[in-house]
Amino acid sequence: MEWREVLEHPSLQDLPFKIETNEWGKIIMSPASDTHALYQGSIFEWLLRLSGKKGKVVAECPVQTSKGIRVADVSWRSMAFLKKHGIRNLTLP
Repeated sequence: MEWREVLEHPSLQDLPFKIETNEWGKIIMSPASDTHALYQGSIFEWLLRLSGKKGKVVAECPVQTSKGIRVADVSWRSMAFLKKHGIRNLTLP
């Protein structure tokens, strides 16, 4: 599936796990744990403190790779990146 199809598919809404795709467009799903969520939150807070007003911290952001869509638990986007690519579609080129 193309990522847009994954995002818009009715049966894939509000799922309690992370969705990614592999290089063949096959959906890969993995459950999140409490421990994982705590680490993710800690990293998010740490990046917020470090980044100041120089960028934005983003959670669960889809990233296009040569192997399909991967979802970064936490990422940081510089203001220059956001000016160039906008905030509507945070998928990397």
